[in-house]
Amino acid sequence: MGTILDCVNAYKSLLNTEYKIIIGRKGIATELNVFFQKDHCYHLMGLQYLKDIPQFNGKRETIFDRILEGKITQEQAEKSQFYKEISDRIKYFPYLEALFDSNDTIFKYNERVNNFSIIEADYLMKNTIADRKIFVFLANDQDNRYYCKSFFPYGGRDYSQNQPRWTLLYKEKLNKAEGTSKILYNRYSPLPQP
Repeated sequence: MGTILDCVNAYKSLLNTEYKIIIGRKGIATELNVFFQKDHCYHLMGLQYLKDIPQFNGKRETIFDRILEGKITQEQAEKSQFYKEISDRIKYFPYLEALFDSNDTIFKYNERVNNFSIIEADYLMKNTIADRKIFVFLANDQDNRYYCKSFFPYGGRDYSQNQPRWTLLYKEKLNKAEGTSKILYNRYSPLPQP
């Protein structure tokens, strides 16, 4: 079983990472540049549900740091009457980087198809880790970059059903701190310019 510290440590390794992903459908290519920030981790882990534990209320970056420092613990999280609602997220969240490194499916997300959900996102990644389907929703920020809006394991609803599937053409992992990059997948041949 994963812990909140496992989750934060795994996410910390992504803070200097950006993914350049090119997907295509019907002759159209779209580029997604995905980045990670400390304050995003809180929601992705589902910590907002632990509203009955005061340590999980406050500035999201501070909570991230306090978990890293050992000032907020797994034991405190498990005292919440709502912890069971996020326990699966906590178990699979440390695999987030592996999910992004894999070459599984990306869908353009149409919220109207899933009118049972309040998730607002632009794209949906569907991956499988340890025989469990995982959904990662991507949303566009104001700088035309993408961030993880939501993350959770399959729980009875397939959010990808009736969503338009895109083909992965290219994926590059950039380490911003070191100024290096690694191509993870390449089937992309840009059209020649006239």
